[in-house]
Amino acid sequence: MHILSVSQFVAYLNDTFKAIWDANEAAIEGEVSEFRISQGQWVSFNLKDETALINCFLVLNKLRLPIEDGMRVRLYGTPRVYPKWGKLSFNVERVELVGEGALRKALAALRAKLDAEGLFDPSRKRELPRFPSRIALIASRESAAYGDFVRIVNERWRGLEIDLYHAVVQGEKAPDSVMSALARANTSPGPSSERRGGYDVVVITRGGGSFEELTAFNDERLVRAIYASKIPTLVAIGHERDVTLAEEVADVRGSTPTDCARRLVPDRRDVLFELAQIETSLSEALLRSIKTGRETILRATTGADRWLDTFRMRVASLLRLVSSFNPESVLKRGFALLTAPDGSLITSAAQAKPGLAVSIRLRDGSVGARIDGKQQKLI
Repeated sequence: MHILSVSQFVAYLNDTFKAIWDANEAAIEGEVSEFRISQGQWVSFNLKDETALINCFLVLNKLRLPIEDGMRVRLYGTPRVYPKWGKLSFNVERVELVGEGALRKALAALRAKLDAEGLFDPSRKRELPRFPSRIALIASRESAAYGDFVRIVNERWRGLEIDLYHAVVQGEKAPDSVMSALARANTSPGPSSERRGGYDVVVITRGGGSFEELTAFNDERLVRAIYASKIPTLVAIGHERDVTLAEEVADVRGSTPTDCARRLVPDRRDVLFELAQIETSLSEALLRSIKTGRETILRATTGADRWLDTFRMRVASLLRLVSSFNPESVLKRGFALLTAPDGSLITSAAQAKPGLAVSIRLRDGSVGARIDGKQQKLI
């Protein structure tokens, strides 16, 4: 019999575990209990079934789904005995929720968490440009969603530049694949254009599927990446009943790839009709302005003529009034003006002294005279 030390025995067990699962991870399934997070970086919990229990351990950044006691999960990893405590634990590399109920429960918890952080706040959502010219499309090149989107866009508004960023849209690799495509779209000027850099909008789309098949678009890391996108985002996952978190965090959500295309670009026929209406409205407005201007000018001209007529009448009246005070006018009516030798005007009998030589101015000339005292005599 070969006798081993405790350290040797524990090492032998761990070597055996490693040899058994060297090529493949072990996978175990059970119910979570006593879930806890230590020091903000370590996660531990028990996984149990009706007859057994094992302690599980993983690094916090590997936990991509919110889990809690009572959830049924599938764990991928390797068993290990820790020498210091002699305790068997399962080192977890990956966690999957089992059953739609568990998935929905985890999704509700994550949605509440992200909502509390403001990721779904409508006030932060950006509007899409009405006439985008460059589009970054994140989709699977083999998918019907890709073909449907491009076809509808070209039917509605030709000439747009659409650059495809191929991504896996289902399964374990989907979140990382979509995030990688989104990062490239945000930093690249576009592989098929040399005119200018930057896209007007990023579209992420795929066709419908079951709740489980769409779980990639509920991945917290992907949701945060969409939230952080510098370019406005439009996300359309082809499923009306289950709205993913990726759609909720996007600036605009489309229910299907086809609906997404309709939301992104207008129908050129509608735009042409709108332009025709604008042209008609502008023409009518211009004609109204011309008519109003003519009426204004006519009123101004008519008013000026009336003012001039009134002014002429007032001037004529004033001239007649002034003329009535003209001495020449008085003389024409049979009156005469008497002036003394010094040229002063005689206006009273007291000024007419006997023997005073006066000049009498009449309508057509002047004559001399002398004051007699009782009567006037012409000299």
